[in-house]
Amino acid sequence: VLLHNLKDDSGKFNPCKGGNRHTWFRRNVKSVAFMFVLTAFMFLLDSVMVSVFGSINFHGSSSTRNSDGREEDSVAHKERPTVEMYGRLLNLASSALVAEEFKQESLNFWEEPYQEASKWTPCADKRYPTSLGKPGENNGYIMVSANGGLNQQRVAICNAVAVASLLNATLVLPKFLYSNVWKDPSQFGDIYQEDYFMRMLKDDVHIVQELPLHLKSLDIEAIGSLITDADIVKEAKPIDYIRTVLPLLMKNKVVHFLGFGNRLGFDPFPPELQRLRCKCDFHALKFVPKIQEVGSLLIKRIRKFQYHAAERQLDKQLLGDFTPSISSKENYVERGSSRYLALHLRFEEDMVAYSQCD
Repeated sequence: VLLHNLKDDSGKFNPCKGGNRHTWFRRNVKSVAFMFVLTAFMFLLDSVMVSVFGSINFHGSSSTRNSDGREEDSVAHKERPTVEMYGRLLNLASSALVAEEFKQESLNFWEEPYQEASKWTPCADKRYPTSLGKPGENNGYIMVSANGGLNQQRVAICNAVAVASLLNATLVLPKFLYSNVWKDPSQFGDIYQEDYFMRMLKDDVHIVQELPLHLKSLDIEAIGSLITDADIVKEAKPIDYIRTVLPLLMKNKVVHFLGFGNRLGFDPFPPELQRLRCKCDFHALKFVPKIQEVGSLLIKRIRKFQYHAAERQLDKQLLGDFTPSISSKENYVERGSSRYLALHLRFEEDMVAYSQCD
């Protein structure tokens, strides 16, 4: 209608001269402005619609790709087999056995790989020009109550001997704490020969069976001489004992180590103290006859009448008078090399779980 009116108006003014054009614009200025506004609005609406639909399409495609990717990951995750450690270890063991069978060179498992090892000498047999201890000077008494199993208690005894020598102290025969795990009330004298232990170390450390009377009445914890594993770091260095324990020892004349589990390190460590620790472990700690007798019977049955002359020295140290004797009635065979058999009598439920046995 608007265009028709404009056409009619233009038809009316065609025969007229140009002087009437201004009159026409004044009469139709609202219509022209409306046309421009309508055209601009249409362009704006078109731009908005294009933007909206483009954004919707983009999000739709990306969500489709994400869902497809998740589906692919889900499918891949479902298809991916679960790792079975037992089967994997079994395959590795089989591969190792096959590879070993096809090896050309023959390896002797019992052959000593290092020639220098044959020249090694026991640490306890070494002598050093200087000694850390000062004979005649005594700073007090050291008591030890060791926890853990037999091996942990043995380590604690050897460490106690070394610490007593380091601090120039007298060592009271160590006590063993009762454990709810082991349920073993045995003390030092039930396992090791006390007199032999004290006699073997008499030139290195002064050892007594119990505290003197004037120190027995003291409340060790009240005077601050009770030292637990929280007071000494694990595998502590000798300097830690000199800084922490020695002042207490010189002040109160007695200290009590409670627990004492692995409280003395190995490196760096003075060679003289290490020699003393080895002497305690391999020479001074000798089992009581009852244990030696059982050990002799076990060794005799394990070896099945095969014996080597080099083993007699070790057997003598461990078993004493109960060392198996070579009888003419028993057919002992000389062997070219000495071998070792480790017998572990403790295979508990937690070990079964770790081994993944069915």
